[in-house]
Amino acid sequence: MHRFTVIFFILCHFLNAQTNSTTIDSLYTSLDTQQPKQVIQQIIDLPYGTFVSQIDKSEVLFKRGIELATTTGDSVALGEILFKYGQLKAYQNKFDQSLNLTLDAIRILEQQNSLTKAGIAYGGLGYNLKTRDMQKGLYYMRKGIKYLEEENNLEAINPVYDNYGVLLSMSKKVDSALYYQKKSLAIKKTLKDSIGLGYGYANIANTYAEKSNYQLAKVYVDSSSLIRTKIADNYGITVNYVHKAEIFQQEKNYKKAIEYYKKCAALANKYNYKHLEQYCYQYIAYCYKQMDNFKDALQYKEQYQALKDSTDNVQTENKIQELQIQFETEKKEKQLAQAKSDILVKEAKIKKRTTLIYYALGLALFLGLIGYLVYTQQRLKNKQIIKENQLKQALIKIENQNNLQEQRLAISKDLHDNIGSQLTFIISSLDNLKYFDFTKEKLYSKFDSISTFTRSTITDLRDTIWAMNKEEITFEDLKSRTTNFIEAAKTSLLGIDFEFNYPKNTDNVKLNSLQGIDVYRIIQEAINNAVKHAKATKIVVNFVIEGNDLKISIIDNGKGFDQSTIEAGNGLSSMKKRAIEIDAEFEIKSSNQGTQITIKFEM
Repeated sequence: MHRFTVIFFILCHFLNAQTNSTTIDSLYTSLDTQQPKQVIQQIIDLPYGTFVSQIDKSEVLFKRGIELATTTGDSVALGEILFKYGQLKAYQNKFDQSLNLTLDAIRILEQQNSLTKAGIAYGGLGYNLKTRDMQKGLYYMRKGIKYLEEENNLEAINPVYDNYGVLLSMSKKVDSALYYQKKSLAIKKTLKDSIGLGYGYANIANTYAEKSNYQLAKVYVDSSSLIRTKIADNYGITVNYVHKAEIFQQEKNYKKAIEYYKKCAALANKYNYKHLEQYCYQYIAYCYKQMDNFKDALQYKEQYQALKDSTDNVQTENKIQELQIQFETEKKEKQLAQAKSDILVKEAKIKKRTTLIYYALGLALFLGLIGYLVYTQQRLKNKQIIKENQLKQALIKIENQNNLQEQRLAISKDLHDNIGSQLTFIISSLDNLKYFDFTKEKLYSKFDSISTFTRSTITDLRDTIWAMNKEEITFEDLKSRTTNFIEAAKTSLLGIDFEFNYPKNTDNVKLNSLQGIDVYRIIQEAINNAVKHAKATKIVVNFVIEGNDLKISIIDNGKGFDQSTIEAGNGLSSMKKRAIEIDAEFEIKSSNQGTQITIKFEM
C-alpha cells in the first residue's frame, strides 16, 4: 500500500474553491432565507476541509444546490456542485457513486465549453481512481492537464500537477513525481497560494519518503506545518501529524509514531474529522502491536471499532430523520401555501404606505455602505500586504533551509563514498603487511606508499570539511583553494608548466557549498589525469564569467585519448557525475595534441 497518499485528500482547489467564512451550520440554517444564486455560490465555495467534517449536512446542501442549479438553469454551477458531491462520496469510500457524479459533472462542463473546470474535474476523477485503477487514473489526470495547459490557467493546473505527482509516486515513478510536484510548488509560490503551499510541501515529503529519504521527508513536512500554522489551516495541520507519524512508522520508530498519531487523533476529534480519527486509532493499535504491547493495542483497537460503529449509527439515524422531515414538510406545505396567500394580501397594503420611507432609508444606507466598503477594502488590503510579506519571508527561510539540507546531504554522501573508501584501503593495506615477508627496503617503500595515500586522504577530508562548513563559497575562496592546489602541484611535479587565469572584480560571485566542492574536485581530477595519463608538460586552468554563468576550462598539451575506449576510466565518469549534480554543462575535446575539459553552470 502506498502509505502517504491513500488516506489524505489533497484536492484542496476544486472548481472556484475559495476559502470563506461560511460554515456548514450557518448555511444549513439559512437555506430558506437566501436567494437561490447566493445559496448556489456559497455551496460552490465550501472548502474541502469544511464539508468533509459534517458529511450528512453537506449531503443535504449538495442535493439542494443541484436542485436550485437545475431550476435556475445554471449548467456550469450544476457541474461544479456535482463534482464537489462526487468528492464527498469519494471521502466516504463510495467510489461508484463518486465516479457517476464526476462523469456527469465533466459531461455538463464540456457541453458548456467550460474547459478549465472540466480539466480540474478530470484531475479529481483521476485522483480518486488511484487505489482502484491506477492506469485509468493516470489517463484522466493527463487529459485534465492537457485541457488546463491549453487554457494556460496556472491557478487551475497547480493542484492537478501536484496530484499527478502523487499518482506517479504511487506508481514508483518517484523522479517524475518530484518533477511535477516541484513544478506545482513553483506555481504556488508565484500565485502566493498559501493553502496550496502546505499541500505542496506535504506531497513532496511523501515522495521523498517513498524514496526512503526520511530525513528530507521530515524537512518538507516541517515546511508544510510552518505554512499551515501561519494560515490556521486546521485540516492541513491535523493531516501533517499523520504524515510525520507514518515517516516514523516506516523507520520502525513506533514510539515516536504513536506520539504523532495521538496528536492527530486529538485534533481530528476536536474538529470532527471522524475518518481521520478512526485512521489514527487503527495505526496506534498497529504500532503497539509491533512493540508487543498487546494491552494498549487492544485498547486502541476497541476505540477504533467504537468510533466506526458510532459513525455508522449516526449516518443511519440522520437518514431516518431526513425522511421524517420530508414527510412532515409535505404535510404542512398546503397549510403554508394558504398562510402565504393571506400574508401577501396584507403585505401589499403595507408596502404602499412604506415605499417612501424605504426609499429614504435606502439612500441613507447606500451612502453609509459605500463609506463602509471603502474603509473595509483599505483595511483588507493592508492586512493582505502584511500577510504576503510574512509568507514571503517564511518561504525564503524554508527554501534556504531545504537547499542547504540537500547540499549537505550530497556532500555527506561524497564524504562517505570518497573518504570512506580511501580509509578502507589504508586499513586493508596495513592489515596485509601481517601476511607477507618483506625486506627492509620493500617494507619502507610500502610504508611510503601508504603514507602518501594517507596524506592525500587527509587533504580530501579537509577539502570536504571546508565545503560543509560554508553556507556559500565566494569566488575568492574557490580561487584561493585552486591556487594552493596548483602551487602544491608545481612543487611536487617538476618539469610541468602550470598556468592559472581568472577574472578580476569577482566580489559578487558566490557559489553554494555543493557547487564549490564539485568544481574543485573536477579541477583536481582533470589535472591528475593530465599528469598521470596524458604525460602533459603544460596545464592551463581558466576561469571565465559569461553573464550569470561561470565557465571553467582545464587544458593540457598531452597525448590525448580516444573517448570511445577510455569513456569509463581515468575518473571521467566521476567528473561527469559531479557536473550533473550541479546542473553544469560538461564537454571533453581530445586529440593527439592535447585535451580540453570544460564545465559551465549558472551561479
